[in-house]
Amino acid sequence: ERKQAHRERETGSRPRTSKSLKNLRQEAMVFRVLLAFCGLCALAFAASPPGPGPFGNVVLAQPVSGAQRAQKIDGWKEGKVCEIDEGQNNTNATEALQAAIDDCGDREEGGTVLVRNSLHLWSASLWLRSNLTFRVEEGSSVTSTATGVGKKTDPSNVNCTDAPIVYTRRESIMMDAHAGFLNAGRFLSDDGKWTTLENVVVEGGGLLDADGDAWYDKSDPDFVTQMRPMMLDLLWVRGLTIRDVQLRRPGFWTVHPTFCDNVVVANNSIVTYGSNTDGCDPDSCWNVYIAGNDFDNGDDCIAVKAGRDASGREVNISTRNVLAEFNHFKSGHGVSIGSETSGWVLDVVIRNSILDGTNKAVRIKSARGRGGGVRNATYSNLTGSVKYAVSLSLDYEGDLPPTNDSATPEIHDVIVRDLDLVVTESDKAADTFSSSSSEPNDLECIGLSDSPITGVTFRNVKVAAAESSTLDTKCTYCFGTSDDDSDPTPCFEEEEEKQGLPTGANAPFPGGDKPAAVTTAKD
Repeated sequence: ERKQAHRERETGSRPRTSKSLKNLRQEAMVFRVLLAFCGLCALAFAASPPGPGPFGNVVLAQPVSGAQRAQKIDGWKEGKVCEIDEGQNNTNATEALQAAIDDCGDREEGGTVLVRNSLHLWSASLWLRSNLTFRVEEGSSVTSTATGVGKKTDPSNVNCTDAPIVYTRRESIMMDAHAGFLNAGRFLSDDGKWTTLENVVVEGGGLLDADGDAWYDKSDPDFVTQMRPMMLDLLWVRGLTIRDVQLRRPGFWTVHPTFCDNVVVANNSIVTYGSNTDGCDPDSCWNVYIAGNDFDNGDDCIAVKAGRDASGREVNISTRNVLAEFNHFKSGHGVSIGSETSGWVLDVVIRNSILDGTNKAVRIKSARGRGGGVRNATYSNLTGSVKYAVSLSLDYEGDLPPTNDSATPEIHDVIVRDLDLVVTESDKAADTFSSSSSEPNDLECIGLSDSPITGVTFRNVKVAAAESSTLDTKCTYCFGTSDDDSDPTPCFEEEEEKQGLPTGANAPFPGGDKPAAVTTAKD
């Protein structure tokens, strides 16, 4: 009104009548009420919306390409080659390796650090650079001294100093912890910014050994779980390929791309044991392709993540467009999404793979306090033997009290189809991999009273019990549909019929707005 009066004085135009001004005030009041109502609706019914990608919101066609230097088998020959001298064999070659990285990295034409001729090296934490191939060829190995074990106050303890304390992400929480074996982006404390890398390859057919066994002895008084170094702790890389390597004995997660875009993890042998030794954990990453790997792990074979709890919600970078296919899963807790879902995990496909004694074929997990959630996940064409078949759970931590909306997770729109599984577990009471405080079930879908799991679809899901065992199912606050070809019939069908609730596309959707539109890259 003040602006209008000013324009009228300046232009000499005819003043508005008092009636028109009154109408303007009424319209403004209605508009404010509508805005307030919409805000209350958002607070009442929606968790925080999905966060953006780490390098923008461009969705790439799958399978994504990864690093440009990996587009050709002999791409490592392009640019300068820094070969490690045979005189370094059976020595701590940290200085030689880092010097080679610094010399051959960040070059416009690219470069390669080459370990071959059956060299066996030891090394502290290393920091990679852009436009670089780190190539350890078959028959050669690099073993980590960056284990971070022992007394942290002893300056002579090289296991600690070889893995310096850095600001990083551990279990999807930002914190100070030991640096990984191979590292990428660094946090610059002076200006509060991160360095970023692009076009990075780790390859060659050789062995990378993290030597993390000491972390499995939790009787050590200096054991601090979250301080452990990751193995490949690669933050802030755009265009990353990890292929054809043998990865062994991490003290924590093995392959941990974080805040990365356009990632390929292919044709690796990832063998681990011990607590939390996941195989591959893309964390707040977009455009990820995981294919042709052999997983044999002490925890989740794959676990797709996006930040945890308050830290994850504050960072608020989502994970989106992940395809995992043609993998072989042996021991391990499952082919998982979560439980770290705070920035949201969207558009994940896990398909065309074999399970051989894996704990769970389908595992989506979150918990009160996480917030965010999972939307648009598909598991298809999975065959083999498992201990339990399907677990969708928002009660991963077990019986936590309700919390605020932003910290209450959601799971929506999950498709499970063309599964042919045999459940082999018989002693469920002895199992240590349960999704909550209760005993696990062969097929379970556990939502929350204030956050039901919705839009679950089963198509041609066949789960058979091993001889002399029966299948246990459990559903609470879980709604979806199933076809006649699925056996056994999932229990969410029974619950919907009992409560008279709609199914499929008409099922209740308590979540907030769908994710903001993204840009799809052209082929």
